[in-house]
Amino acid sequence: MKPVREQNYYELLELSPDASPLEISRAYKKAFELYHDGSMASYSFFSAEERKEIVCCLEEAYLTLINPESRTEYDKKLIELGVLEKGQQYRDKVKEPISIYEFRKDHPVIRPQNNRMEDLRSRALQNPLIQEILARDILSGEDLKKIRTALGITLEKIAELTNIRVGILQAIEEDKFDLFLPMVYLKGFLKSYARCLQVDESIVINGYIKRFGIES
Repeated sequence: MKPVREQNYYELLELSPDASPLEISRAYKKAFELYHDGSMASYSFFSAEERKEIVCCLEEAYLTLINPESRTEYDKKLIELGVLEKGQQYRDKVKEPISIYEFRKDHPVIRPQNNRMEDLRSRALQNPLIQEILARDILSGEDLKKIRTALGITLEKIAELTNIRVGILQAIEEDKFDLFLPMVYLKGFLKSYARCLQVDESIVINGYIKRFGIES
């Protein structure tokens, strides 16, 4: 079996190149359940670091293949490399509407109460540290973590409210930007993160992306 980093996304998720979006989602859910930190199935075979790397690779594969535009570009690269033959790609005969978070439907989105949202917004506006951070032109993951910590909100709570996996939220706070291509997903994650903290979404998105030298 090839090392994880040497496998293409279809091999990683054990899918054929013509797999449908629904099949991709199901394959990701199955693989994630096998390798995530709480899984006993792979506990004795892989170290914590190895499982972490595998999950990151699975996440990268899933986000690329579930998006039609990024999947098309990825397939083109495989064809150029001779890994995939032209015509083997998935043809969308019947569009299958599917959320990129379909694998987390067992954890329903919980919306904050209005009074809680107002309280958070007020606390953020009155906190000197938070306002000083938001006034910066460029924001880092550490800056976002400081805002979250100052408001007393855990990553687990944000994950519960947004359906975004804790691992993704941690990667944002650790500036692991390479895990979130295409850009549309990173922006979406940042928007949801900012909403949970009741701070300006555009400031968070623009400031964070500028850190990597990319204009939003």
